[in-house]
Amino acid sequence: MLRMRSIGVIAILVALYSCTTTETPTDTIAGPASATTVTLSPEQLKNSGIVTGKAERRSLGVLMPVQGVVDVPPQNLVSISAPLGGYLRSTDLLPGMEVQKGQTLAIMEDPRFIQLQQDYLIAEGKVAMLTQDFDRQKALNASKTSSDKVLQEVTAELNTQRVTMRSLAEQLRLIGVDPTSLKAETISRSVALRSPIHGWVSKVNVNIGRYVQPTDILFELVDPKDIHLALTVFEKDLPSVRVGQEVHARPTAHPDDEYEAEVILVGRSLDADRSAIVHCHFTKTPKDLVPGMAMSATLESRTDTVWCVPEEAVVRSGEGQAVFTANTDGSYTMITVTTGANEYGYFELVDPSAELRERPLVVKGAYSLLATLKNSGEE
Repeated sequence: MLRMRSIGVIAILVALYSCTTTETPTDTIAGPASATTVTLSPEQLKNSGIVTGKAERRSLGVLMPVQGVVDVPPQNLVSISAPLGGYLRSTDLLPGMEVQKGQTLAIMEDPRFIQLQQDYLIAEGKVAMLTQDFDRQKALNASKTSSDKVLQEVTAELNTQRVTMRSLAEQLRLIGVDPTSLKAETISRSVALRSPIHGWVSKVNVNIGRYVQPTDILFELVDPKDIHLALTVFEKDLPSVRVGQEVHARPTAHPDDEYEAEVILVGRSLDADRSAIVHCHFTKTPKDLVPGMAMSATLESRTDTVWCVPEEAVVRSGEGQAVFTANTDGSYTMITVTTGANEYGYFELVDPSAELRERPLVVKGAYSLLATLKNSGEE
């Protein structure tokens, strides 16, 4: 009885083996034992959206997430003040406004402006008169009609007035008045403060009618040409940071917007929290970023050229990952793979076989194949 039961078990096993064993297509990759082949019906193939491609060589890096802020170097922050003080008569500036180089920022008034212009014109007249007197005394001295002392006195007075005139001219330039075009008819009680840069207004610290001192800061301007990204990198990650590294940054408030930058300076001192500042320059000048804006960024700590496939080509199967190869007979074979870096929508394939690098792979619709495979397995 026991012998007959054993024979029956063996017969059942043989029958099951003959039913489940399928003939492996001759053109499929000889993959690991987990390799499985699936064939789709014409209707399934039509609805799967399958697209095939090949593994390709791409430059991928190991990404290091960091935080930072938009910053501007000191030379790109401009404080505007009235060099001689005065009353603010008018201004139409608001924070955030764009200004052009040479644009009028404000109109200042003060009686001293009138006095300064008057003093300059008087000094200019004296210099003209003393120049004529000097020429006359020089001619008289040459013929011994005038003494050397008289010529020396005229020369000293002319030099003094020239110094006075030059000093007044520089003061006029300081408040934006061109002394070469100044005439008695053009004397004005007001002067214009003009922008020295093309940028935008970050602060307005004054109101109309207020008297300001030369040390008061009326406006603050930002030159966006050198706006950069200041990242906080902790001590343990600093050895992986170097000048020239590629950076991808996104505003914390607008994570869908991405900006490319490059490391230009790595800080050499650590703060109290054991971190250093890494300065990055934006590849393209961003127009919608302002100083102080929080940013999330990723640093490429290592960059290699590796074999890659699109993210959609890789499926999770059990505890591992796999891709599907397309066979010439219309079937698809699932091959277990090991992935590495994941960046810009691509997965790195770690040590792919020569055959896997050459064979067509399913780059879109891989999960449709996986679902079909699981359903057929359940059946």
